[in-house]
Amino acid sequence: MPEYSLGTIDQFEEGKGRAFKAGGRTVAVFKSHGSFFAMANRCLHKGASMCDGELTRDGQEVRCPWHNWSFDLKSGRSPIDETEIMRTYDVKVDGGEVILVL
Repeated sequence: MPEYSLGTIDQFEEGKGRAFKAGGRTVAVFKSHGSFFAMANRCLHKGASMCDGELTRDGQEVRCPWHNWSFDLKSGRSPIDETEIMRTYDVKVDGGEVILVL
């Protein structure tokens, strides 16, 4: 699986998302409670940039900035409609470097 370096841990703000282009995709990467999560950046509901969403449920979900649909950071599932599942990706940290695995 291809890996993409996104920067160092200290370049990510706790509780916030950032968009990255990797492998022809735009991916939203979030730092929550010191852990990293990644999902497709385009909301399934109306297409908003998920990286601009607010983390909710103690940092377990991200809320779409346009229409308030939420998605679990780990599974990508929406608690509003469990048939709606955002594509998620693995993120690992190696020697302080944040790496996206597609």
